[in-house]
Amino acid sequence: MAKRIKFTTGSPRRGYKTLELIIDGDKASYKILRSGLLELDTKSATAQMSEAWLAELDALNIFAWEENYTAAGREGVRWRLTLEDGEQIYRGQGSDAYPDDWERFTDWLDAAVPELEFINRKRLERVTFTYLSETLTLDRRTATLTICKKNSRHTYDAGENIRKLFNACRNLLDGADTDIDLNVGNRVTIETLLHDGSAETFETLYNENFLPGLALFLELIRATASDLTAELFEPDTAQIRSASGKYILCKVQFKGSYKPYTYRTDDATLAVGDEVDVPVGKNNDVAQARIVDIGIFDDYELPYPLDKIKTIIGKHIAAEWENY
Repeated sequence: MAKRIKFTTGSPRRGYKTLELIIDGDKASYKILRSGLLELDTKSATAQMSEAWLAELDALNIFAWEENYTAAGREGVRWRLTLEDGEQIYRGQGSDAYPDDWERFTDWLDAAVPELEFINRKRLERVTFTYLSETLTLDRRTATLTICKKNSRHTYDAGENIRKLFNACRNLLDGADTDIDLNVGNRVTIETLLHDGSAETFETLYNENFLPGLALFLELIRATASDLTAELFEPDTAQIRSASGKYILCKVQFKGSYKPYTYRTDDATLAVGDEVDVPVGKNNDVAQARIVDIGIFDDYELPYPLDKIKTIIGKHIAAEWENY
């Protein structure tokens, strides 16, 4: 008996894409329809599918999914799914909310019809951190965490936690500061492989100030590798904002820009989220910015020469006209 799947996803702003898939034995025929603001396009094809791919659909247990996954108060990416297998029929929908096995489901669809790009082409698939003589590798395809130390190698099955690990890793990499002097502290080399096959290698300093979220990431790693008795990546070298540091550095962002800029301050009362006035440009014109990160550094940890780091003028005090 053939299985039939109809899956639609998208939004009113970006348009929708629909996949109609019929699985008969080891063959799958499908039709693609793009509509809405997307360029109207249809395509039909037939392909022979692997036994593993076919078995994965049953393993998803879609008939046990709920009928509605909608995030309260949110209107974003919408989806609708119908699965027919003999007398069994599942009909479900959602908006910015998904079943637990959603990523496995979209992986499954992407393997069959990659041109529909159900998976973000820039999604992290494998990441390797190399620090001193140790390496740590996350692999999404095998759902594993591998830790190699000087005289040992441990591989752990991360299971469903692999998604949480990669989310923490993505946050870590998005905040990484690479525009620094790498001769002022211990460095880490990070190699990434994305879903589109592109790879990148870069270096940064190995502490929370240059890898915001490092402590949370290592905590998740240790939870997955719970039986690892040896120290992991010598975490003592990754202390967070040591109180013994001499200089307070703040990363700020200007309105309309996501790029962070580093300033120094002597005001220990400043906090992430504060609006501050800072000097900009050759003439040191005053501009308003928002603090997005704060770190305390010793001399040897400074990312730039001290005389090259401008000083925050102070907290921004809104002028009368700004309140209207």
